[in-house]
Amino acid sequence: MAKIFREFTPEKLEQVRTHPYYEKARKTIIERADHYAVTDPPVMKFSKIHLYVECGNREIFERDHVEYETRMLTLFLAYLITEDEKYLSPLADIMWSICDFESWSIPAHVSEELSIEERRRNLDLCSCILGYRLSEIVYLIGDKLPALVVKRVKAEVRYRVIESFRDCAGEKRYFWLTGTNNWAAVCIAGVLCSYLYLATDEEIKEQLPRMMTIADNYLGGFEDDGCCTEGYAYWNYGFSFFCVFAKMLLDYTDGEINYFENKKVRKIAMFQQNILLNETQCLSFSDGGLDFEPYIWLSHFLKRIYPEMRLPALPRECVIDYSTAPLKQGAPIRYILWTDPDLKTRGMTPKSHIFKNAEWFLHHGEGYSLGAKAGHNKEFHNHNDVGSFLVSKGGRVTFCDPGGGEYTADYFGENRYSIFVTSGRAHSVPVINGKYQSFGKREGGVIIAEKDRFKFSMKGGYEIDTLDSLVRDFECLEDGIRLTDTFEFSECPASVAERFVSLLPIEQGDGCLICGDATLTYDKELFDTSFDSEIVSRKGGVKETVYYVDLTVKRPEKCFELIFEIK
Repeated sequence: MAKIFREFTPEKLEQVRTHPYYEKARKTIIERADHYAVTDPPVMKFSKIHLYVECGNREIFERDHVEYETRMLTLFLAYLITEDEKYLSPLADIMWSICDFESWSIPAHVSEELSIEERRRNLDLCSCILGYRLSEIVYLIGDKLPALVVKRVKAEVRYRVIESFRDCAGEKRYFWLTGTNNWAAVCIAGVLCSYLYLATDEEIKEQLPRMMTIADNYLGGFEDDGCCTEGYAYWNYGFSFFCVFAKMLLDYTDGEINYFENKKVRKIAMFQQNILLNETQCLSFSDGGLDFEPYIWLSHFLKRIYPEMRLPALPRECVIDYSTAPLKQGAPIRYILWTDPDLKTRGMTPKSHIFKNAEWFLHHGEGYSLGAKAGHNKEFHNHNDVGSFLVSKGGRVTFCDPGGGEYTADYFGENRYSIFVTSGRAHSVPVINGKYQSFGKREGGVIIAEKDRFKFSMKGGYEIDTLDSLVRDFECLEDGIRLTDTFEFSECPASVAERFVSLLPIEQGDGCLICGDATLTYDKELFDTSFDSEIVSRKGGVKETVYYVDLTVKRPEKCFELIFEIK
């Protein structure tokens, strides 16, 4: 057991059982485990699986799917912490029930048109993770579980994950085999762990080159500056699983394969500390969100490898909420085994940063912060948002990029950009001839990127033949921001409107818009003003209001510029 997962030691387990830092974690895990031990999980109904086909809803079934995983992991950790055998029987029951699942994939990831065998062996985020979870439990405490449960788990993981991965080489239906986004990291971490825990050395040796190619593809999806254009939430999710992959491989090869020495991996690790707008909110481009929610365990792990890693303002105790989905933070046993009570946390002071390759800009001035992006509209988890920006003042974000919406079939389907939050309608960018930005990677590029200036072409965000040039210029002044948009058309446009978006109500002032502690001033003689809002659905079906204002140019010409100041 010493060869892999080397942080799983009697000494560390004793620390988890006794140290005050883990007191709240212990209490939460045991309370939840005691509840799970005397209650039944939800019934996995076909009608819930079929909802995705019927109406595109994926969250109702996924809540049930995730509860099984949550129960399994909570009961497992409660046993590790207490060594109380009362948790072993309900743990065996839930593991057996997971083995009963017709598919380990969720409906959004596995078509009903596939054969039953293909559905059972489908490799997606969830099936790879379940293989990893089950095999890890069997590897660590299999001698404490009923022999039949252990045999069945091994057989199911081998059939559904290990052999399925072996047999799928060259299959085109698994995009993540050649993909570069978070799926590649999550899936290959699950596959590697399943192999290391249950496969033979010969099998591992045979498949390891494929696994490393997939991990390399994932790293290739990052810009050379380490920016995760999918958004902070996907850095947390994908990169945390990549770190599990890299650490397990480091252990297995006795240090011979060490991804953490890779210069790009180091830059990716620093992404978290370079996206803060204030102490609690961060850049929310793409399907990201404003809330800065660092993984304690991941930050601790990276700090031990990279001394320059700045630790966020983490709690003085390891706090884990096992009433919610374990998928939120990816690797539950590492929540506690990768944390270090001796690490001192002072919090991170937000700092200015430019991601030159991704074309993201973050500036912290005296009493305000500005985040903006150039880029293009063909990124993973893309929104049509070239030129989108956020302003923080008074400790909260005012004008902003609203981030991602509720995940449904349409959200990732052909109708993605008819949805408000993903479209140009939900971003602080111009509306030209009544048209919003569109999907695609077209002409654009940064002109100036300095510590206090960010100037770039936005033309590539639009499919408008008469638009010859559109340049957005942010100048960071001592007391605020000057925003200048310069338009050039081959013929006079029918209409041009500047849209400004916020999650806070926007009020009309005299020649200005007031949003929280920020005030945006403009020449009121140039514009007609209209206010509107839209209620959007977030993950979990949570509703939120997005407010926006259109300043419509009264007399647009072939060439003109518009100037705004935000203080």
